Amino acid sequence: MHSKINEKRMLDTFVELVKIDSESLAEKNIALRLEKELKKLGAKTVFDNAHKKTGGNCGNLIARFPGTVKKPAFLLSSHMDTVKPGKGVKPKIGRTTVTSDGTTILGADCKSGITAILEVLRVLKENRLPHPPLEIAFTVSEEIGLLGSKNLDYSLLTAKEGLVLDSETPETITVKAPSTCMVKAAIRGLAAHAGMLPEEGISAIKVAAEAIHAMKLGRIDFETTANIGVISGGNARNIVPGEVHLLGEARSHNIKKLDRQTKHMRACLEKAVKRARLKVRGKLHQAQLDLQITREYPNLDVPATDACVKTIIAAGAKAGVKIKPVASGGGADSNVYFGHGIKALDIGCGMGKAHSLEEYLDIRAMTDCAKVALQVVVDRVE
Repeated sequence: MHSKINEKRMLDTFVELVKIDSESLAEKNIALRLEKELKKLGAKTVFDNAHKKTGGNCGNLIARFPGTVKKPAFLLSSHMDTVKPGKGVKPKIGRTTVTSDGTTILGADCKSGITAILEVLRVLKENRLPHPPLEIAFTVSEEIGLLGSKNLDYSLLTAKEGLVLDSETPETITVKAPSTCMVKAAIRGLAAHAGMLPEEGISAIKVAAEAIHAMKLGRIDFETTANIGVISGGNARNIVPGEVHLLGEARSHNIKKLDRQTKHMRACLEKAVKRARLKVRGKLHQAQLDLQITREYPNLDVPATDACVKTIIAAGAKAGVKIKPVASGGGADSNVYFGHGIKALDIGCGMGKAHSLEEYLDIRAMTDCAKVALQVVVDRVE
């Protein structure tokens, strides 16, 4: 079955797509191009209103293909947006890979996944292959916090299983991925002249440093990580800084451990702020903390023995791709889908060094991804 995949056509499609600018919140042009192609292939399409919540210029693109057999619908999904700098991509085609010219990212993340989905649909139509009803979700703003899938209109989907094409190698299927909490803090101290009256100031940066020093960060255990990634504050070198902002996160495959880590980070911040008090000219000043800890998306946890996983691995074997279930340290649309009761597992589609100017596409891996996805779809009729 997989021999029907047309690698040259896939490469041509990929090159066309990466030339269409689609940085996060600006996916309209590629969405309209994909809508045209999906309709040409026989789908009914609709855009949801996710953009009204994300601030983007278009919503998620949902397409439905009627099945040739009465079976449950199956979901295929990739995201349309890219990271920056993603405008004016000039792809360079090599013998086995595609890169950009080095001034932008390539956009293989995740236009390789979109390309593979389109190829699956083309092969199904051209060869009149039996298949279940298919639902396609091309999401927006995945790169800036999975915003498209978070704000997707789930009344438009009926599928309970599927594939998300959005990682590196098709030889892995992600069955575990962590939940993530964003930690956002503003610490307010007391500004003062650093040279003339430093004793009348409460350094917000010093308070933040004490809090961070007390935190357990990095690799907490085999399931949990934590990080403070952004620190900003202060106005000048000669001013005791009156305010500082922190942005960090905690991730874990275990929700109890995630809650424990975020409580620990909260406690470190609260204790450091509570200790920061100063009496100036008879008035007591107390540092203040504005803290937000937000659960960004749920964890993905599907047993490797699950029937859905087994069928994907079996389909890979038929397609000549040996697939193994793996755990990931990052989140994807599959996490959000799982939280909505959809087991749409993430398979690789050939991207490499994503989010960098060295990003590349492994042409063979993208082709293998399409072979696996096609085999998974046709096997659903059995």
